[in-house]
Amino acid sequence: MERVCMKCGGGLSKGQRKFCSPKCSDAYWKGKYLELNPFKGKTSATTGAISELRACVDLLAKGYDVFRALSPNCPCDLAVLKDNKLLRIEVRTGHVSTSGKLYRTKGKGDEINNIDIYAWVLPDRIIYEPELE
Repeated sequence: MERVCMKCGGGLSKGQRKFCSPKCSDAYWKGKYLELNPFKGKTSATTGAISELRACVDLLAKGYDVFRALSPNCPCDLAVLKDNKLLRIEVRTGHVSTSGKLYRTKGKGDEINNIDIYAWVLPDRIIYEPELE
């Protein structure tokens, strides 16, 4: 029985497990993510903006002063101030698989930008990593 690529149906070479190329792998997983996206039909920029605004509301409710980046090229999405402590927050839209596993990805430049906290925005909650004090 010939094994085939999960995306295009092409044959797999020895050593290839599910996909015939990185391009097929990326396309497959992007499609899976879009199926789970709570904001179906919205662009990634709109989804990101919604997540950032939800994080802002949550942080304001927790007593933080919240500052939002004006440029999409800023090293973080939000800065928050509480008790004279300033933290840089990167907001990401996450999702939970049907098995309950939280899927989240960090960006390539996050280590360079010294992100203090990630805000993983899910349809029903926001998870801060590390947790807020």
